[in-house]
Amino acid sequence: MQVSANNIIVIVILTTCIFLIAAMFLLSYVRLYNKRKRKYQEEKEELEKQLMQSQMETREETLNQLGKELHDNVGQLLNSTKLLIGVVQRTIPDPPETLKIADETLGKAIQELRSLSKSLNKEWLEQFSFVDNLQAEVARINATKSLAILFSPPASLQLKPDKQVMLFRIVQEVLQNAIKHANASSIHIKMHEEAGRLHASISDDGSGFEALSSKSGVGILNIKHRTHLLGGIVDWQSSPNGTVVTLQIPVNTPEA
Repeated sequence: MQVSANNIIVIVILTTCIFLIAAMFLLSYVRLYNKRKRKYQEEKEELEKQLMQSQMETREETLNQLGKELHDNVGQLLNSTKLLIGVVQRTIPDPPETLKIADETLGKAIQELRSLSKSLNKEWLEQFSFVDNLQAEVARINATKSLAILFSPPASLQLKPDKQVMLFRIVQEVLQNAIKHANASSIHIKMHEEAGRLHASISDDGSGFEALSSKSGVGILNIKHRTHLLGGIVDWQSSPNGTVVTLQIPVNTPEA
């Protein structure tokens, strides 16, 4: 009877040890699995971020090239045409009023082209702050008389120059969407810093648009990608009475 009791105790102890070893093995396996899963997710996110960064750099280079082409080629053609009009005006004793209007219109077109080519050139933009660049863009659009834009800038903005350009591209894309797809007549851009983040609100009085529609989809994706690269978040609230785009971008950090 004593032997049987001892055997039972041994069996219980062995069973408990086996259970504990199995539990420890299972726990270690789960931890290892979760660790590998996290590592895979981090590597996947890093790869996606690098891919987006590469895409944005390609787009930026395309914009730079486009800006140079506009300035060097189209700009030269317009300047040559303006010179020819000037020659005609000086040659004809009494030039028609339409020729004078054409000369003035061409002058405005040349000025607009210069402003546009600068806004497409990253190297030019990095010489100035985000606020300066956006104020220039707002002035350029307002000069067309197609709509009115009001810009309320932040008191300060702590971002590296390349990230300021990226933020400028985001706002630039939002403005173009409002102009092209929402048929807006007025836009209000409000920005302020709070708790280490830049809060931006861009509202228009347009007809609204579908954020994922075929017309505006590419622009929306560009905005999302750039916002993600800045570590921020973006949201759209669109209705028949207008659209509000809100942005939150981290600032005042070593990474920013």
